[in-house]
Amino acid sequence: MPDVQDLEHRAALRTRTVLKAEIRYNDGLMSAPCVVRDISETGARLELAGDLALPDHFDLYIEKRHRTYPAVLKRKRGLEIGVAFTDAVDKAAPVDPELLERVATLEANVAGLQALLEKIAAALKISS
Repeated sequence: MPDVQDLEHRAALRTRTVLKAEIRYNDGLMSAPCVVRDISETGARLELAGDLALPDHFDLYIEKRHRTYPAVLKRKRGLEIGVAFTDAVDKAAPVDPELLERVATLEANVAGLQALLEKIAAALKISS
């Protein structure tokens, strides 16, 4: 749970999610897998796969959204980091927080169904 200080510094409400992503830096020559745990139009909270030395600026590629966000590292606590997006997200079209929440819920449901399908497929291959 974020502490009060973290909430005071956020410019936008974040939506909880579980999205596979990749941190890319050094002109795309280096990358590290991560999971987006929550996201807003201005930043995100990421969970790293291991303890990494990251640059202050990097690109965050979110696979399911087929989108890259230029980001700056704001905080690091263990395997969790907070980032701010350096490019504004299309301000001409404001994002509805309820829609973001629905999309996050649907993405989590799809991820759960994909995991279930993988288990079923593995079970069928074993019993064949």
